[in-house]
Amino acid sequence: MGKILSSRNVIVFTILAILVLLVGGTIWKVRSDSMNRSLTVVSKRITEGFQECQFDDVCKSDEITLGELIRLGYAEEEVNPETKLYYSHDSIVRKDGESYIFEGVS
Repeated sequence: MGKILSSRNVIVFTILAILVLLVGGTIWKVRSDSMNRSLTVVSKRITEGFQECQFDDVCKSDEITLGELIRLGYAEEEVNPETKLYYSHDSIVRKDGESYIFEGVS
C-alpha cells in the first residue's frame, strides 16, 4: 500500500492551494482592470477627436469613420490594447444624445 498523507502534509498542501488561488485571482483581476483602462483611454482619445471636430464645425453629422477623422487630422492611428492590431479605418464614432461612442473594428 502507498504512504498515507500525514496531517501536516495535508495542511501544507491546503495552504499552497489557497495561495495559488488567491495569487492567480489577483493577477487575473489586475490584468483585466488594466486592459479595461487601456481600452477606455484609447476610446476616449478617439471620441474627443470627434467632439473637437464637431466643435470646429468640420464634422457636421453625428457619425464618422476613424479613417475620416485621421484624414481630417482629429485622430491618429490607434492600436487595440487587446489584440495589438491597429483599429480599422472603417471603425465608427457616433454621437448618441450627449455621449460619444466608439465602435472599434480591429
